[in-house]
Amino acid sequence: MKPIVSKIREKRTRNRERLASRPIVLPSSWMEKYWTKLGVGLFLGAASILLMGIDRLVWGPLDEPYLFAWLGKSVLLLISLCTAIFGLMIIRPGTLSKSSNVLLLALVALVALVPVKLILYFTEQTQAFSSDLLPFLFPLPLAPILATLLLDGTAGIAVGIWTSLAVSLYAGGGLPLFLGGLVATITSAAMGHRARTRTKVVRTGLVAGLAEVTCVFGLTALNASHSDVMTVLNQAGACLCSGFLAAVLALLILPLFESAFRITSDITLLELSDLSHPLLQRLALEAPGTYHHSLVVANLAQAAADEIGANSLQTRVCAYFHDIGKLSKPEFFTENIRINHNPHDRLAPSMSTLVITSHVKEGVSLALLYKLPKAVIDVIREHHGTSLVSYFHDKAKAQLEFEMASGGSASDQSEVPEWNFRYGGPRPATAESAIIGLADPVEAASRSIEKVTPSHIAELVDTIVNVRLEDGQLDESPLTLEQLARIKKSFVFTLTNMLHARTPYPRDEDRDKQSTRPSASGRPEVGLPDDVFHG
Repeated sequence: MKPIVSKIREKRTRNRERLASRPIVLPSSWMEKYWTKLGVGLFLGAASILLMGIDRLVWGPLDEPYLFAWLGKSVLLLISLCTAIFGLMIIRPGTLSKSSNVLLLALVALVALVPVKLILYFTEQTQAFSSDLLPFLFPLPLAPILATLLLDGTAGIAVGIWTSLAVSLYAGGGLPLFLGGLVATITSAAMGHRARTRTKVVRTGLVAGLAEVTCVFGLTALNASHSDVMTVLNQAGACLCSGFLAAVLALLILPLFESAFRITSDITLLELSDLSHPLLQRLALEAPGTYHHSLVVANLAQAAADEIGANSLQTRVCAYFHDIGKLSKPEFFTENIRINHNPHDRLAPSMSTLVITSHVKEGVSLALLYKLPKAVIDVIREHHGTSLVSYFHDKAKAQLEFEMASGGSASDQSEVPEWNFRYGGPRPATAESAIIGLADPVEAASRSIEKVTPSHIAELVDTIVNVRLEDGQLDESPLTLEQLARIKKSFVFTLTNMLHARTPYPRDEDRDKQSTRPSASGRPEVGLPDDVFHG
């Protein structure tokens, strides 16, 4: 008769398995509902209209001609806003699928319009700039640079075109000002795509300003009879200054948007790629095997990400930190275990599995402690998914079979449940996380290859990727089968180059016989191989 505790345990196990087999339906957040996105769009339209006439609303006067002009410009703003939204939905539907992205783009547009309104108000009060110079002082590249750095170039173009039209309506600059903004927008989106240094962001602003200079020369050619050389030079200089100002403002505002919307730009990722980061330094000192493993995984994953067009910088940085949780108990992991000293020999397989799988939670805790970005934390949490710790699962099955065969087993279980030997998940949800989840076991298994040949490496990579695929670890990632084939090909190529055997140097018997001989200085002369000075 089975004990009551065992019956309760079996019942709970069956309940877990039944719940796990059900499809997971996540409740929709209020931020993802349609009316929320509509509300954000209406907010942007109302705020831009209010910003356009805020000076007259506060200080007056509100005469009838101004009200009609304000109403007409407001209608044009709303129509252009709807056009930009629908255009972005057609070209890149996924951008507006999240309400957080809609709110982000709305705030970027408003932030870009505020300096324009301040410059207009300052000029109206002080008459510091002439009407010929004023349109070229607006930081038109600000919105496209910010949107490109935070999301992508398509979002930057959509926001930049709308803000350019809004600025032309604010300032009454008409078509020439809108064309200048359009040129600055396209240039900013093209140059700012995955800008990884602050210097490149500043260069993007200057190039956008230089592109606006071409509009200045075009206007000069159209009005050659009324153009003045100094005016043209001042306008060109104003374009360069506005581009530089837009880049500086973007760099100042960027961390605020990253923190508020939990977005990690390539600039932040590049800063984290520095191997002198305190966590990576701890890993190099306390778990050198894991540190070396992380570097090799980073090389594998970055090459694969480049192959399929994923974010290679994000992949490399996340690979650096994906195993930082092993710092809690580094001696329990294979790459750090000393010869003839395996701590798992003294533990039960279930306890060893608990120690191994706990490095995911420990890694998340360390990442939060060191304020690593969300993209890195997600990879730490997801790179093992819900995979099986097969070594200890097989060891537990072997022990159970031995106990049952010897007749001395006190356990009431006839088999070892897999869920006790699996990671807690979740499964990889991005291409970068999935690539690291594949590169991790591939690198670890490649250390055990006895004969390193391209065919053996290809067989190993194919086996590991197929096991992960059949186990459902890639079900939530956006990777296609065609991309998986290219990832496997990249792994094989990279591992073949890293694990190639060096040609042995021929043994010099004469040199071995004369190990040392006196030199002209009377000191012993030691023979050195020919390749010492060739690396």
